[in-house]
Amino acid sequence: MVISHLVAVSNNNVIGKDNDLPWKLKRDLQHFKNYTTGKTIVMGRKTYESIGRPLPNRRNIIISSTIRSIDGAEVFSSLEAALEALKHEDEIIITGGSYLFNDTADIVNKLVITFVDTSIEDGDVFYSDIDYKKWNLVEESFFQKDSENEHDFSIKVYEKSTSSE
Repeated sequence: MVISHLVAVSNNNVIGKDNDLPWKLKRDLQHFKNYTTGKTIVMGRKTYESIGRPLPNRRNIIISSTIRSIDGAEVFSSLEAALEALKHEDEIIITGGSYLFNDTADIVNKLVITFVDTSIEDGDVFYSDIDYKKWNLVEESFFQKDSENEHDFSIKVYEKSTSSE
């Protein structure tokens, strides 16, 4: 099974500010939609609340110790319970937040990262430090800032290196 992180991160590892994304990148949001449609996405309660609804055409899994049910989504009280229920999925995509990224750092085997060419000085949510030497870069795309994307960014896909054990 593939367990992937799908995240956008600034030069200083910020992934969020005030329970929202700290930038406007329309092409990255399109990439998120294209990558996740038809797949299973797993997110924490705060990430779910920042989106405000289950995302259409995906299996939405919410990890929360306080919410019991959400129309259009499956709620689990722990990551372990969710992973057990999802063990037959081809790919599980972790979409945030920082607690879930940290809690899955040891089991994730694919990274789909948008590197946003900016530093967010007042960010309040950060992505895990990743040792990219333990990963193989398998795909990358570059995008220039324009009227709908306020920063240059790149999207890179990594797979866990089997020689990094």
